Amino acid sequence: MRTALCCALLSLAAGAAGAQEREVTFEAPKPVTVSGFAVGLFSWDREQAANSALASKLAVSLFRPWSDNLYLFGQLTTHVAPGDSGATTTEIEIDNLIVSWTPPGAAALNVIFGRFDAPLGFERDDEPLNLVPTNSFNFGLARPAKLTGLVARYTLSPRLAAALIAANGWDAAIDNNSGKTGGLRLEWLPAEGAAFGATALYGPEGAATNANPRTLVTADATVQRGSHLIVGGELNRGRQRTGAAIASWTGGAVTAFWRLGRSTGLTVRGDLLDDPDGFTTGTPQTLRSLTVSPWYFYREAQEGIFSAIEHTSFRLPAFALRPALRFDHSTAAFFAEHTGGFTRTHVSAVVELVYLF
Repeated sequence: MRTALCCALLSLAAGAAGAQEREVTFEAPKPVTVSGFAVGLFSWDREQAANSALASKLAVSLFRPWSDNLYLFGQLTTHVAPGDSGATTTEIEIDNLIVSWTPPGAAALNVIFGRFDAPLGFERDDEPLNLVPTNSFNFGLARPAKLTGLVARYTLSPRLAAALIAANGWDAAIDNNSGKTGGLRLEWLPAEGAAFGATALYGPEGAATNANPRTLVTADATVQRGSHLIVGGELNRGRQRTGAAIASWTGGAVTAFWRLGRSTGLTVRGDLLDDPDGFTTGTPQTLRSLTVSPWYFYREAQEGIFSAIEHTSFRLPAFALRPALRFDHSTAAFFAEHTGGFTRTHVSAVVELVYLF
């Protein structure tokens, strides 16, 4: 009895000591934040003699911070669009999947891994982050929109940062060869409301071969004047060896947004893609487009990735109605007509509704 009682008392004493050594915290676990956006669209195409209403896109994103140094951001996007055969297709993709880590004691360094927007240019593929309802030729054909891999960014000073990029090929979720695309980006913030960047990418982009590497050099700028004017632009110059020949292309776009009132605005974008060898478009040509888009918007979006245009103070609206009229022109007969022929001009219009949640 005495032995058992002594053992029990010793166990209680050890448990109390362990409880005193164990750190007790009342901090609540960091929650998962759910956000996203929905896009509805009405489109009209003069050359195709067609018009259609479409529930175009639904994106749901998850943000989970584990600590001040580590977080996860993921986005699943469901996209509805006409297929090549004319039938409607619905695609679900992992649009973003980012693990971001800042080493403790090294706040100047940030490393992200996963699938993310290519860290270059002004234009993005998610509708809320763009000032125009349609993407430019430059965005779709002159440079990558997405990369899967790793970016290590180092802040050299409050106004200068550098980043190293290692990723699969352009827009490739799974690499189609054994090589990797590498890159370097420099970003300069000379003053509030101004950002300038330069990026170089190099790597093999052909299927099942590391031969014929591709080179891309880009420059981009974002300038905000007051609270009413945003101007963003990018210029891309690419080249790739194809056998004994070298193909090259040049693309660029400039977007200007004027905030006319509390709930109204106007965007104008000019776009050019010079493809003399037909490498990116399949036809030797120069493509140009002009898009005009008035806005009506309401309320500001919540905090998060879909809350502001990067490097500006413009808060994205929770609700936006954005009609747009687009004029395209090519130096070759490139745009398909409903009659089966091709023409050098193309006129289209859209009315886009974007809702952030």
